[in-house]
Amino acid sequence: MLWLKLMLVILISEIGERTMCSDSEPAPSTEEKKNSPVTLPPKSLLNATTPDGCNYSEIPYFNDEGLGIEGGFLAVSCIKVCPAGKKENVAEGYGCVASVNSLHGEEVNITVGTCVKETCQPDNPPQHRTVTLMEEGEQDEEDGDEEDEGEEEEEEE
Repeated sequence: MLWLKLMLVILISEIGERTMCSDSEPAPSTEEKKNSPVTLPPKSLLNATTPDGCNYSEIPYFNDEGLGIEGGFLAVSCIKVCPAGKKENVAEGYGCVASVNSLHGEEVNITVGTCVKETCQPDNPPQHRTVTLMEEGEQDEEDGDEEDEGEEEEEEE
């Protein structure tokens, strides 16, 4: 069930990103890569672009309470990189990743924080989210499955 929830959030995020962004997105800057925690693989992060052209990385999460699909996104760094190398705060009060602890294999425990003046301050009392990370090749397998389904539909016609 958790796997299905994760897939739903990723799918919704990708669709939203494709409709809001142009076909060619700028590559993440070295500064943005330097600010991301080493324990979060790039495949698990989503690139967010603001209307003014600024970029930052987010990680999706789910609340494990009940069967609801509540969840959201946390900024990996509270600094977004804007055109001409300008750096700004993602947004005062926006949820962020204060710390990351590896649990086992593909899961990490994220301590949730709040963006305050370009830094992520841990929430008090602490809030934690368990996030399942994407492994290398998982996205490629999903894309392959979608292509296979499309080919089958074409053959049926």
